[in-house]
Amino acid sequence: MKKLFTCIITFLLLSCSENKTDCEEYSSAYWTTTMFGKPHNTRIEGENVTIRKAFSDIKKSNTEIEPRNGFITLRLNIDKYGNYCNQENFQINTQYKPIEFNNGKLIKELEQVSRNLSGWKNDTETKTYYLIRLTIKNGRIEEIF
Repeated sequence: MKKLFTCIITFLLLSCSENKTDCEEYSSAYWTTTMFGKPHNTRIEGENVTIRKAFSDIKKSNTEIEPRNGFITLRLNIDKYGNYCNQENFQINTQYKPIEFNNGKLIKELEQVSRNLSGWKNDTETKTYYLIRLTIKNGRIEEIF
């Protein structure tokens, strides 16, 4: 009887684990292999045109970026329903050393724009991420891809 009671209590304790939100799930890369016959593909309606249009004001207004050359990568985590979760940012110079452009002001502007992007689509119900890369040349945002 004690063994049965112990088993039941153990089962109840193990089954009461915390439920994870959609944003806390494991993230699969959008380019990974197929799952259940479908690729993990995350995209935004309008693709690159939508992304470039969203960042166009920042691109036009920031003409004296310091340091003058480097790269920024925005990694947007998108839940399985196509909703924005959070993002990670990577800023490097041309020697691939971590830096901050405009003392961190530029990344705050970019985060605000990327946080407000909508129209995300997922091919599978899997949390994924989307990468947006910006190239800084001669103090200006040169490329967004």
